[in-house]
Amino acid sequence: MNVKQLTVRNFRNAEENIITFDPGVNIICGENAAGKTNLLEAVFYFAAGKSFRNCKDRELIRFGCESANIEIVFSDENGVEKKMSAAIGKNFRRVIKIGEYRITKLSEYLGLFRAVIFTPDHLNLVKGAPENRRRFLDMAICQSFPKYAQSLSEYNKCVAQKNALLKRGAADDLLLEVYNERIASLSGSITVNRKKYTLRLEEEAAKFLDDMSGGREKLRCEYRAQCGEADTAEEIREKYRVILKDRLAAEKERAQALYGAHKDDFNVTLNRRSAKIYGSQGQQRSAVLALKLAEGELSARLTGEYPVFLLDDILSELDAGRKEYILSRLDGRQVIITGCESEIFGLEGKNRVFVKDGKTE
Repeated sequence: MNVKQLTVRNFRNAEENIITFDPGVNIICGENAAGKTNLLEAVFYFAAGKSFRNCKDRELIRFGCESANIEIVFSDENGVEKKMSAAIGKNFRRVIKIGEYRITKLSEYLGLFRAVIFTPDHLNLVKGAPENRRRFLDMAICQSFPKYAQSLSEYNKCVAQKNALLKRGAADDLLLEVYNERIASLSGSITVNRKKYTLRLEEEAAKFLDDMSGGREKLRCEYRAQCGEADTAEEIREKYRVILKDRLAAEKERAQALYGAHKDDFNVTLNRRSAKIYGSQGQQRSAVLALKLAEGELSARLTGEYPVFLLDDILSELDAGRKEYILSRLDGRQVIITGCESEIFGLEGKNRVFVKDGKTE
């Protein structure tokens, strides 16, 4: 899978840019705050249906403007060219199109274009809050299994409705029972999918980190379901039915949905010790890089082709050995890298795009 062209209009700090990319390594160069990451954000929007920065769509619109437009032209492994576009407005609901066909459901286009992104903020996969790890798993799974997005969307709406009911104080027990039954059922399918993906992710990431560290660091990922140990969706469902019934009083007291798949997490360990607590900054960065490389490998295995790799200002912070390793592992894939100074990469002959104040040269 290769991005051939990106067009942005009034997106973040860019008034209008049209950028072409090569199939191999592409480098976006510029000073800090020039707008390099914004271009990666525009590309990734079509993979996830939202920004990787976890912000609202209206925040993507250039200051002083009423709307933003982004578009990519890309080709799949068979060379078939496709176009996707998005119009984002302050006063209208976003419009996403595949070619000229307007789509209304996220599941209609998730998986058509796939990308893996790594930014310095992704260190939160190891040392941040559980919501960062859940978001990572959900985005990755949605790209390979678009139907998963439907279950996730329904689950999130159900939890939001239950929270709204609990916050009103005089909660309707009959309606809460309906919400709890749906939360238990959807938690079963969501948790099983996350657990299966985490097992596959661990297998691939462990190989990458073993190679990257010369065998010194052994990575493990342990999925932690709030309901405890259970292997099947039905087992998880039954456990949550009991938990939600027994803990209803606690949820009413806190006026919040406290139990379900939205409280799950996964733990990353290095040499059997928590990477969050005991890992150095370098070890945590390497672990996240291994997870991201594994995400790309799984995407290729599950869909038949590699995604586009988007690397935001990371190679400058790696030592020569790890930098060489990362680039060697991405050989034969399309990679778009950002950095403050083009010379730090040492990648002569690669396609380069220079950005200044949101404008490309």
